[in-house]
Amino acid sequence: MEVTHAIAVVICGVALASCSSMSSNLPISFVTASTDQTLTIDSNPQGAEAQASYGGVCHTPCELSVPTTDKFTVTYTLDGYLPQTIAVQAIPPPKAALIDTTPGRLEPNPVVAVLQPAPPEPPPVKKPRPKDRR
Repeated sequence: MEVTHAIAVVICGVALASCSSMSSNLPISFVTASTDQTLTIDSNPQGAEAQASYGGVCHTPCELSVPTTDKFTVTYTLDGYLPQTIAVQAIPPPKAALIDTTPGRLEPNPVVAVLQPAPPEPPPVKKPRPKDRR
């Protein structure tokens, strides 16, 4: 029985060694999952500048390629409207195998901001003129 066990261990070792040598010849994109996803960004009204906290910028409606490794924010600005910031969470995929190339996902996706009009600016306050003392 000990000889059979030893043979099984040797066979498993050879199998594992052959797997590691095979995977080194594969393109890296086959072994590792992409960490970027396409994020759809929109606003009401459209035409706002959308800036992701990691640096991507576009004008709505638009799409950005974003990393799915960390959370980040998207800040919307448009003349005449209040700025708005929306948090986006990167959700890692559940791992189903030792080598799993299932990409993560972004929540929410699409990201849509409903921009509120900025309040009108108050009129400038006039300072009373000092009275002449004569």
